[in-house]
Amino acid sequence: MTTTNTKPSKITRKHSGCKSCRRRGKKCDEAKPHCRACVRLSLECSYGVNLTFRHIGQATSQRHTQVIVASPAAAIPAPASRRARSENGPPAKPRLFSDFTAAGISPSPDLGDGLEVRYLSHFQDHVRHLLPALSMTSVEEIFDASYLRAAAVCISASSLSMLNAQIQSRHRVGDHQTPVFSPLVDSRHHRQARNYHDRALQLCRTASASDVLNNAASILRTLVLLAYYHHASTNHLNFRLAVWDTLRFVSQCREHIMRSPDGIGALQMWHRLCVSHRLSKPPSLLLEGEGVSSFSPNCFPDPTDHLYLSCVLGMSTDDLIYDILVKTMEIRARLIVFRSVASTYRIQDSSREIGPVAHNVLNTMLGRCSAPDEYEEAQEGFVRGPHLLGLLTVQKERLEVWRSRVKESRPIGKRGVGAATEEVSCVDISIPYHWAYPSHRDAMNAVYCILCEMMFEEAHGAFMSDGSPTDRNSDSSTAKLDDLAHGACQIIGTLDFTTSSTADVYTFSLAECLLQFVFLWRSDTLFDYILTIVWPELERKTRGFEHSHYPTHLAKRIISQISGYWSQGRAVTLVMPAVPEDISKLKLLDINQPIDVVVCGHDADGTAWIEKTPLR
Repeated sequence: MTTTNTKPSKITRKHSGCKSCRRRGKKCDEAKPHCRACVRLSLECSYGVNLTFRHIGQATSQRHTQVIVASPAAAIPAPASRRARSENGPPAKPRLFSDFTAAGISPSPDLGDGLEVRYLSHFQDHVRHLLPALSMTSVEEIFDASYLRAAAVCISASSLSMLNAQIQSRHRVGDHQTPVFSPLVDSRHHRQARNYHDRALQLCRTASASDVLNNAASILRTLVLLAYYHHASTNHLNFRLAVWDTLRFVSQCREHIMRSPDGIGALQMWHRLCVSHRLSKPPSLLLEGEGVSSFSPNCFPDPTDHLYLSCVLGMSTDDLIYDILVKTMEIRARLIVFRSVASTYRIQDSSREIGPVAHNVLNTMLGRCSAPDEYEEAQEGFVRGPHLLGLLTVQKERLEVWRSRVKESRPIGKRGVGAATEEVSCVDISIPYHWAYPSHRDAMNAVYCILCEMMFEEAHGAFMSDGSPTDRNSDSSTAKLDDLAHGACQIIGTLDFTTSSTADVYTFSLAECLLQFVFLWRSDTLFDYILTIVWPELERKTRGFEHSHYPTHLAKRIISQISGYWSQGRAVTLVMPAVPEDISKLKLLDINQPIDVVVCGHDADGTAWIEKTPLR
């Protein structure tokens, strides 16, 4: 039995709120020294009155009311039919929005209530700090290009559609471990985000040849921002097609981008986007280095390509650890799925048939309808069985590179020893100490690092020294996984969950990290810590906003269900939601939406299995 209710905010609107809330037109609870809204959004909170005097002349007035007119020449090609996949370039994909919303694109921004100004202010104060690898530093840069301004307003409206939302909650009678919360999206901001998306995309599609030549980096940034909008607000299919749009633009205009003053910065932002998308790819399709995938951009398989090197060698430490985490998870997912399918269907996980068999099994269970070239791609994959361990070794070596870069640049944390504190680098994962990190991102990077370590240790314990699989992890591997999980819990205990509510929307969220931890290590203590200590505090401070690839309530429900498997003596190692790729984010946010999941795991004797089950 379940009950559903909606809890609106209890903050009342007054004229004596803090400067930040008054500037944004928001309600303020007037808490001192920092109000709740500013703490949640990591904004500077101060009280008082600001008096600003401006001279509004004809030029200024025209700047804010001018009509956005698209150039007639089209530098970005119109939608084209899909070409056959080849090694010489990425496969063609259908254009994302060749037909725009039924309401059409308004010829000028809606400034009747200052909404666009509000969106731009929110982008400057909040959203731009969350976007990975974004190098823009001020709103003035956005005004230089109409398409970039429209994209910034789009993603800002998308952000506010979640932050201004009411809360949906569901409590199970007699079960205090699994109440779930989820935001009800603000329809006004959601609709405005779609309108500005359509405008930005039209302006990019109709950009003149000279505009592409001189502003290729800005156009690429625009397309990346629009892709992140789909990541946060629409569905995974639109996100995937938007990523393909960016890849097509880079392939066609790479020389213009490389010659742009900030071309390398735009490419870094684009590469981070491509990495984010890899998590949605079926494990049976080609990994990076195996060839060009028909599903997601394995951007440039040639490691000597100049553009590829510019993206990889110029990574920041934040981008590098994220890239290592995603690729390690991608390799592990294939390892788990191949092993589960091989055990269930009595074939070798190193057999050439394992790829197409696994792809067929996943498509059936997930309800996917894939094109024939996906089956051909699954047959072409040549990395399987113990060979996957070699790819994990590469990522392990990259993790050492990341550690050395962090150690050279700055100490990442401190640990308390009595009354004194001692600086500690992330390369020293000393479990029993309390860690304090200078920023939320540094703490999350440390969590990513431990997740990678756990995946390396799990894979090492799953195979003999000769590469043959074993039924269970060794005692030493088990002890190390336990230590790593304990260390991760200590770091999570230092996090400010209020910051987590918005800081990880475009990266890998804390809720998703907790889900990965229970894939890698299961114990009654860990489940109790996550479900009874961490999650109530997370829900109290984030109210379900803290999500990235999948909503937070799904992660908690999956963890709770994994706990049920564990109580029956079954270990779950991977869970994939069986939802259509085009299911809207609004439906995924609905806690009453029925969802099935595909579960991989093994029994106490090490026998692997795969099954489909409803998510409770």
